Amino acid sequence: MQDKKKMAWMMISVGMLLIGVFLVIIIKSYMADQNASSQEKNLPSLLQLEMENEQLAGENDKLLEELTKYQAGESAAALASEQLEQAKISAGLVSLSGPGIVIVLDDSDQKRSTSNGNIGNYYIHEEYLRAIVNALWNGGAEAISINDQRITSNTEIFCSGSYIKINNTRQMPPYNIVAIGNQDNLKSALQFYVWDMLGEYQQQYGITRKLEIPKESVTVPAANQYSYKYAQPVKEG
Repeated sequence: MQDKKKMAWMMISVGMLLIGVFLVIIIKSYMADQNASSQEKNLPSLLQLEMENEQLAGENDKLLEELTKYQAGESAAALASEQLEQAKISAGLVSLSGPGIVIVLDDSDQKRSTSNGNIGNYYIHEEYLRAIVNALWNGGAEAISINDQRITSNTEIFCSGSYIKINNTRQMPPYNIVAIGNQDNLKSALQFYVWDMLGEYQQQYGITRKLEIPKESVTVPAANQYSYKYAQPVKEG
């Protein structure tokens, strides 16, 4: 009798345990369904957010690419502008100012007499101007002008009767020569190459020869742009 009662209680216990297990399984299944349902509901939003993030990332990459191109183009444009400005300076197409010297040459105001040599010695000649210009270049001059005519590689200086022709313009004395550069070097070059010769003409014939060392900057004007009719740039390759 006792064995039957024990067996009955064991059967009831096992049955209740099985019922508990089933309940746990049912609850977990329900929760899983709820979570799956919630994820399914949120899936479109998540996918939309992911698509928007990918789109924004693509636009950001494009912007970075455009910015890089812009910066590269800006640098190239700045470099080209700088090179153009340097080329214009080298060609004499830009007015310049800086430390320098001023030289004044003028014809003699003495009475002309052939007894004291050639009457032409009383005048300033084109070779005097050319000698001064060459001396100044040798002294490191960065820019030179004569009577506001910029001296460039295309400048001609030659005598044409009673005047001297410079840059196809008639120039009469006095001749004001302005040079930009190191003042000491310009002065030394001038004295080494030509100043003593002009001093002799000054003593003998009375021509004017002056050298000024201004404390302030001097200015050299820009040259007129030269027109090329026959010369053409050589194409590379």
